[in-house]
Amino acid sequence: MKKLIYILLFATSLYTGACKGEENTDVATSGLSPEIEPYRLPQTLPTLTIERGYLEEADVAIGVIVKSHHFDKYDYHDYNESHDGVYLSINRWSAGTFRNSADVQSSFITYNPNLYTMQAFMVNLVVGVADGYDGWEYAQGDYLPILGFSAQWSYLKAMMSYEAVAFGIELPLN
Repeated sequence: MKKLIYILLFATSLYTGACKGEENTDVATSGLSPEIEPYRLPQTLPTLTIERGYLEEADVAIGVIVKSHHFDKYDYHDYNESHDGVYLSINRWSAGTFRNSADVQSSFITYNPNLYTMQAFMVNLVVGVADGYDGWEYAQGDYLPILGFSAQWSYLKAMMSYEAVAFGIELPLN
């Protein structure tokens, strides 16, 4: 195999030299043993492509919020555990609508900077705001600040904020 590679490289150099109009491209005059250096590994490793799920990281994605779980065992609220919602993500920004914990339709916008990525696993910070939380402890009027983390493996996504975690599916569109 190595000899075949040397022969192909030699023939390529002969062809390249002939195309450029260089002299001594004849096999008889140029010699049969060209000085070809063996392949050396580069000093630095090439950068790896970051993948989101099984596809390259998407600039545009659509997500579906399916289910949630609240960890507040000592509070006697009857929280909505089915957050039925959809959102659109574009370049780390997400906007969407869902049924919130108080069973009120909410809209939200978040920024999701990446914290960690490894093959099909990604962790993001989630910072934003949602409406429809009038009277809640941390709400400012009708708006509740969002601060949490999201973890995504392949197309499955979980987002944890305050005392709840929401689960969903996110599909890249590009």
